[in-house]
Amino acid sequence: MKNLQLYFVLLLVILSSCSRKTYTALYQDNHLDSSKVTSYFLPKHVLKLEIVYTINEPRVVYKGIDQALTSSPTKVTIEDPILITKHIVADQSQAYILSGKQVADKYFKTEQNYEAKDVDTITVFPIDKDTHTAASSVSLTDSSREEDAYAAVLEMLNNISKIQTKQDAVFTLDLVSFYKMQFTQINEDYKPYVKKNKVKYTVIVDPLIQNHEDYTIYPSHIFSDAMVLMDTVTIVFPKVKAIKANVFNAQDVVEGVAYRSLDTKPIHVKMNTDHLQTTASSYHQFETIKLISASDLKTKKNQDVILFDTHIAPLEFQEVLFNLHDTVEDLNFNKPQSITESQISIKKAYKEKLQKIDLLIKKLEERKAAL
Repeated sequence: MKNLQLYFVLLLVILSSCSRKTYTALYQDNHLDSSKVTSYFLPKHVLKLEIVYTINEPRVVYKGIDQALTSSPTKVTIEDPILITKHIVADQSQAYILSGKQVADKYFKTEQNYEAKDVDTITVFPIDKDTHTAASSVSLTDSSREEDAYAAVLEMLNNISKIQTKQDAVFTLDLVSFYKMQFTQINEDYKPYVKKNKVKYTVIVDPLIQNHEDYTIYPSHIFSDAMVLMDTVTIVFPKVKAIKANVFNAQDVVEGVAYRSLDTKPIHVKMNTDHLQTTASSYHQFETIKLISASDLKTKKNQDVILFDTHIAPLEFQEVLFNLHDTVEDLNFNKPQSITESQISIKKAYKEKLQKIDLLIKKLEERKAAL
């Protein structure tokens, strides 16, 4: 009731003002007489992130039978570029009314007819994609025990001098020789590989809502419990103070048209702990709210002025926007090629590991002889 009374007071002030001038007040009530006032929203920017996740299922062909490699879990990684698209939409938290009809309808945009003209997309690439893909093919088929065992081999190589007695040298040599025997049991009948599938995850992020904290994208809920999400994307937004309508208070009526200008701020993109990219871009919601006269608006003296009409703006784009808040799309993917690539990288890694094991055995034999 208080808001309704306040609105009528504002309306009386507006209607009693000079008809040649335009006055702005805060939008206070949903039931406005559109024949007497014009209501509008200020603009804001949102970011649409499209992330392609790769589902890496470890499998093995053993004695001609293709089966799941249960010793290693299915891991989800990011190997493809990340697309970040900036869209401009109406900020429904910032609504205003104008007196009379001094500002024509053509100066007010709809989200549907304006959004297509304000699309700015950047492509963010994961660090060292080729190395990331090759390394993941090997680690995705190794069990945790296999990883620990090989890590112990590398540690021994760097600490040969710590073996002080011949008895310790003999014990370690026997242990590593036994490990090599087990390691080389992988033969032509045992062919591990990685079966890949890709899904595109799309999420809409509002930088204004998130400006006081980093936004980490970790959609584990879209994968099964048996999958492990290895890579996360974090958007670091600028830490700015909350922007207020400092040109007038809620009870004021002021001359001119309220608008938001653009302000350039940096956006940082990280994957896990790695910094991928910093992009400076302009955002409406990071700038203070200003005033422009109706005559200057008509002569386009400020190109930053964007106003969304609350009456004629269709809801279709907002509905699409909300639907895109959390969507998953399965992608067609060339699986035979990825399987071949994973087998090649796994075979190469096997040979490199075997060379390290042989080097360790050689050094242990030399250490035993020296002791």
